[in-house]
Amino acid sequence: MLIQFSIENHRSIKDSAVISFAASKDKSLESYLLHPDEKRALLPAIAIYGANAAGKSNVLHALMTMKDMVVGEAAKISKGQKLPWEPFGGTTTPTSFEIVFIYHGIRYAYGYSFDAKKIYTEYLYHWPNGREALIFSRENDVYEFRENINEQITLSNRTPDNKLYLVSSNDWNLPQTENAYKWFLEKLTFLMEEAPPAASETVAQIVSGNEKKARILKELLLADLGISDVTIKNISGKAPVITTTHRVIGADGSVEHFQLLMDQESSGTQRFFSRIGGWLQALEDGALLVVDEIEDSLHPLLTKRLIEMVQDNTINTEGAQLLFTTHDAMLLDLTFFRRDQIWFAEKDERSCATELYSLASFSPRKGENIRKGYLQGRFGAIPFIGGDGLWQE
Repeated sequence: MLIQFSIENHRSIKDSAVISFAASKDKSLESYLLHPDEKRALLPAIAIYGANAAGKSNVLHALMTMKDMVVGEAAKISKGQKLPWEPFGGTTTPTSFEIVFIYHGIRYAYGYSFDAKKIYTEYLYHWPNGREALIFSRENDVYEFRENINEQITLSNRTPDNKLYLVSSNDWNLPQTENAYKWFLEKLTFLMEEAPPAASETVAQIVSGNEKKARILKELLLADLGISDVTIKNISGKAPVITTTHRVIGADGSVEHFQLLMDQESSGTQRFFSRIGGWLQALEDGALLVVDEIEDSLHPLLTKRLIEMVQDNTINTEGAQLLFTTHDAMLLDLTFFRRDQIWFAEKDERSCATELYSLASFSPRKGENIRKGYLQGRFGAIPFIGGDGLWQE
């Protein structure tokens, strides 16, 4: 489970910005909370609101960049190649990322700083038995280790200055860094800018067996998309052909079935179908699901259903979490979200830097109409559209 993620000097984020899944003292909707241990309570979902170009998607992009540098294409970098550095404006200072998470019951803190040419600092801590312990730290070419020291010195000497030690040490199967690496590999999932017709995760689950197909069909029926069956036809060298079956009851009570290619379905149906497989897999794996513009092409009730699956502890039994951006003001409801689950991204008028803050910092009253307050500009993070530029009831 993710506890918090910190970013500094990435795209529109200049100064340190922190997104935290640690639950506040808010007593509302406590049944939502995840409890990885006796002392800690974490949020199952966080929504980030903000005007277009305010930088909310850059929070997700920073997390995606971090994963790419650990287990993606950027992790395969060769000596002398450039790192995916995207600093704020024309700044030349390094970018910094830090992530705090729980994996197999143990808390970890991993962070590093870098620019296009090299890794400047890197560190990994864990808390076995509740006590902080250093696994490794790195500052330029100077490393510090507490365990397996001789082997780690050898591995650090094989690590080029533009590669993360977390990556190179796992290339050589070092047990001390394995769990942190596996968290990025297994528990960090993105649904961003996917093409709806591809739906690769959903297709894979349908093909894999009757049980997973039945679960997907159940969600399609609950979403009231009118789909009673889905078939997949694989053609060598080509994308699979996806066909949906619809059940229609005539005026005389007769039942008929007709089929459509997935390409003939509405964009909302295609979008829901493309996401539901990844959604169910994340719930099964207890993963963190990161989604940009969650409402894209979806009816508000379908969007709400996807979020409810994560917030319902009878469905989300493995501690999955959801981090998403949205413009959907209909979700701003304190009977649906806690105050600490609603976050805002706003761009400073002078510096053009993104600021990140939660609704909890405003201490709204219980029962307050948060949607109205947001659209009237009380919490910031909305576009200015001439005149008053504000919504009126």
